[in-house]
Amino acid sequence: MTGVNSLPDQAFDADGGAGHQNPGDVVTVPSPLPYIFAEERHADRQAREALFCTFNADLGFFERAVLGVTQATGARVTVVGDLRMSNPDPRAARNAGTRYVHGLAVPPTAGRAFHPKLTVIVGPARALVAVGSGNLSVGGWHLNAETWTIAAADRERCPRLVVDAAEWLRSVVRLCAISPPAADAMGRTAAALEALSGGQVVDTGHRLVHTSDDPIIDQLPVTPVECLRLYAPFHDARAEAIQELALRLAPARVTLAVQSEHRTVVQPEAIARVIGDLGIDLEVVEDRHRSYRHGKLVEAIGYDGAYWTLTGSPNLSSAALLKPVADGGNVELAVLAQPSAPLFPGGVPIRLDQVPAVRISTTNHVDTATGATLLAATRAADGLHLTFARPTPSPVRIVASAHTDFDTWADVGAVPEGAVQHLITSVDLPGGSRVRTVWTEHDVTRHGNLVFVTDPERTMLRLSDEPRGSAQGPIELLADARLAERWLQGVRQLAAARACIALPAVGGTSVPVGESETSTGTPKLDTDPEDWLRYSDDAKIRLGAAMFHFSLGGFAALSAATTTYGSGLLQPTDMLNDERAAGLDEDDANTVNDDIDPSTGQNAEADSPGSADGESDPDDDTDGRALRELRRIGRALTRAVRNDLAHLPAVDRLAVGTIVLVGVELGAWETPYGEHGWISVLAEVVETLDLDDVPPAIEANVASVAAVALYLIRDHLPTTGHPAEYLRYKAAAHRAAHLVVPADATLVADHAEAISNSRGFPIDPDDVMRIAAMIVDDDPIATAIDILEDRRPVWRVSRHADTALHVNGTFTNPFPAAAEALDAINGTDVAAVWATSTNGRWAIAARAAEDLIRVEQRDGAVQWWHYRLTVLGDATRIARDSEFASRVRIHHGPLNRPFPEALTLLANAGIDVAAGPPE
Repeated sequence: MTGVNSLPDQAFDADGGAGHQNPGDVVTVPSPLPYIFAEERHADRQAREALFCTFNADLGFFERAVLGVTQATGARVTVVGDLRMSNPDPRAARNAGTRYVHGLAVPPTAGRAFHPKLTVIVGPARALVAVGSGNLSVGGWHLNAETWTIAAADRERCPRLVVDAAEWLRSVVRLCAISPPAADAMGRTAAALEALSGGQVVDTGHRLVHTSDDPIIDQLPVTPVECLRLYAPFHDARAEAIQELALRLAPARVTLAVQSEHRTVVQPEAIARVIGDLGIDLEVVEDRHRSYRHGKLVEAIGYDGAYWTLTGSPNLSSAALLKPVADGGNVELAVLAQPSAPLFPGGVPIRLDQVPAVRISTTNHVDTATGATLLAATRAADGLHLTFARPTPSPVRIVASAHTDFDTWADVGAVPEGAVQHLITSVDLPGGSRVRTVWTEHDVTRHGNLVFVTDPERTMLRLSDEPRGSAQGPIELLADARLAERWLQGVRQLAAARACIALPAVGGTSVPVGESETSTGTPKLDTDPEDWLRYSDDAKIRLGAAMFHFSLGGFAALSAATTTYGSGLLQPTDMLNDERAAGLDEDDANTVNDDIDPSTGQNAEADSPGSADGESDPDDDTDGRALRELRRIGRALTRAVRNDLAHLPAVDRLAVGTIVLVGVELGAWETPYGEHGWISVLAEVVETLDLDDVPPAIEANVASVAAVALYLIRDHLPTTGHPAEYLRYKAAAHRAAHLVVPADATLVADHAEAISNSRGFPIDPDDVMRIAAMIVDDDPIATAIDILEDRRPVWRVSRHADTALHVNGTFTNPFPAAAEALDAINGTDVAAVWATSTNGRWAIAARAAEDLIRVEQRDGAVQWWHYRLTVLGDATRIARDSEFASRVRIHHGPLNRPFPEALTLLANAGIDVAAGPPE
């Protein structure tokens, strides 16, 4: 095992001056904080998850020194600590439950500890994994002598330690009772680490060892060693850990380090008895350094002079080293490595009988005897969701304290006996409020542990979700055209971002080619929520948070997104911790033998503003300048759609579609019609929205935008004929028929807000949903009725047969009306229209292939015509252009005689002339 740098005494500047590390490297350092600063200095906010596993946490220190820089990396933040050690001061921890999740964990065996020290910051580009000895406190991260192993990874080089950390996180969630928001975060972190490890996994010689499945001692090498060097701040009372290590490794001598001034919890007589029974030479050295040495170490020196070390959270205790979690061990995490230099602290030689015996009495931070112990309180849409560490043995009350009313508690509800999960309805406590249980035991009122209410909507947001400054959105664009240029600069960025990000499966395993891609070559998505979360995080980076929310939820979502995340960190009102004092950790020595110091108990393009074409002048407020800016926007959108849209991920294509809708409302195109009109652009957007890669989470959003777009196109089609725009609409509607099925009325309304129809009125969401239903049903007669009712509101239009219409109106000549209605029917081989006028005249227009049959009643006589339809003229032109009609007429003799072709066509269309016109 190679590649470890030993830096036990390195000091770091407060601003993180050290901490640079190449991907694939693994180093040993006193604190992970400089490496968090180094990640923040990348300034790309690529991190998705930041997870801090600790035994006890000083949340005041965490918020002052760690939280801000961690959130600046772009990550969501979660702290997970041992439930029994949780006793937070709400005056110092002002942001728990809102800016980060404060999670609690309970091992399956009563009295055992959740004792790992792990820090992970991970995103799609990089990851930092730190495994060490320090708790999340000023001592563990700054003042104490600690040992941390740091692994850095990217997509090209990923140390095996990173993969091991993901596996361990999943095992802990399986074994322990953990606050649900924290357990979810641990799962997301594991998935993100697995996704990053899809590149080259580097074997640096480090192994992650833990108690999830086996005792740590069984994971150590078995080769006999010449010398065994040991240090831990806590030993078990009978020296069982030292005894088992000596039996396994058979060292010729053991060197034990202890700290001066009674700072090592140890029983020298027990060690003397064990060493004497085994006949091993023992050396003892006293570390007289003023810093409290909290770092744990097992260091073995082989007969060939090579070293291997065990560092991390385990003390020299049976609960830490000799038992797995399932058999009553602590949850521990350590790194087995072979350093390039020894880590043993050394000291002044002393005799074992000079080492003072030190014991620490049990300190119960949380009374768990009754089991009425809260793991989590989560704000939900329908109330307050409570999770308990174990079933409540009796009914309990829940009391709450508001965010700033630290000492005032109010009753909010009751929990019945036997509850592990319970919902108190009609209670809406804001994130950061405190809740606890209250019950009566032997006529004495008892109070349970305090937990912060977690607001998932706030803790799930990342810093990149927070609106910066006063960025304008689509609503403002509708009022000021120049603002549209700044908003739509994102389109040009999308056009340059042609590569979409592939998302590995949750397990991190590869899939055979063909199963992982769609027919268009874009990556498929797993339906796991963790995949969608990563997908949406990446989209927010590419699009910006405002554009992302607008794409998925229209104007309403954009307005909500600008007010959700809140302002900066709330500062502690009471600084209870003196950072100049020695770093102390308040662990329970008798139950876990740990952690107490005994001595103290945008890229611009050519057509962006100010560029070479010189069209943008912020001081020029003329209508002509604004119009030219809008036209340039239209050209940019047209290029983005036609050149690049198919290369973008689904959510990016959705974003472009929503921007095009806004551009239509702004007037970014001179006309809807023609090759450069917006109808062809919007139709192409609709046709490209679904390339078999739409995540399930946004299917309704995509369907709703497609429905609004198709309605807008159809609403602006010419009233007569079959021009190119009509054919584009038909093609887009046919392509999107399956896509609009999950369209949602609320989302349609949100996307249609402030968008006008062809008559200048706001779009009616019910009309959009009606058109979407017709597209899905694909009923040509129903579609024609809808078109005619819209186009000719004074006509009465109804279905006469499966493929025939009846129109009634005040028209003088009924045949042009019948011909226009016939041209509105598409998608059938045979179609017919019977038009009746209020003046008593009627006419029939029927079509099959290239044949048009005209039957008309004039002055009591019925006359028959036959025409040949061509690409140059439809039924409407024949009805209105007598010269053209005469050229395409097919003669069959006298007009008052029906001919066989006409009778056959009318029969096939369901028209019976002999029965007379419909009423």
